Amino acid sequence: MGIQERRIREFEQRGEEILDAALSLFGSDDWEQVTVEQIAKKSEVGKGTVYKHFESKNEIYVRLAIRFQKGMAAEIALIDQSLPVLDKLRSQLRVAWEAHLSSKELHRVFMFCSRSEFRAQLPSNLLLEMQETEGQVSFFSHKLMQEGIEQGLFADKPIHLLLFGLQAIFWGAIQLIWSGYLGDIDHDEHLEEVTSFMMAGLVQHDQPLSKTQ
Repeated sequence: MGIQERRIREFEQRGEEILDAALSLFGSDDWEQVTVEQIAKKSEVGKGTVYKHFESKNEIYVRLAIRFQKGMAAEIALIDQSLPVLDKLRSQLRVAWEAHLSSKELHRVFMFCSRSEFRAQLPSNLLLEMQETEGQVSFFSHKLMQEGIEQGLFADKPIHLLLFGLQAIFWGAIQLIWSGYLGDIDHDEHLEEVTSFMMAGLVQHDQPLSKTQ
């Protein structure tokens, strides 16, 4: 490895260390008040070094969200695409479930970066990069919905409508868990319940309910 390559690698490594330090400070309820100075101190670098890697604190949020999404996309990409549609759906849900429950800090940063008012503040290049990364995850969801429609498993409706129900259930469950409202629960047991509910809704979508006589 040449000197220039080593310098680039060290620069990138330092950037990852700064992101890790920032994330470790986002555990409290006032996490949005964490300053660049605090992040620099936690990283054991000067404030100027932080700004060499990231233009603003907003970029730190975005880089964490992008790293989170890329990790999830990589895990989903490993799912056997020859599996039946419902088995692939179950596998994708598990990846997303485990990712969002693996770190409250990462989950809250991801949700923060999803807000339209936050995105409106971002430079166009950074917003585009974040949207492209999100597209890597949504690609699998849309592909799965399309397969289900083509096989007659799911209602032949616009995919965004089918995904709306799934997203509402998923995000509601994740928020309930992280709120502490449910207390100490078995995550696998609740994932199974949420998954079964989602699949039933997709497979039986628009079918009339039987009336109790």
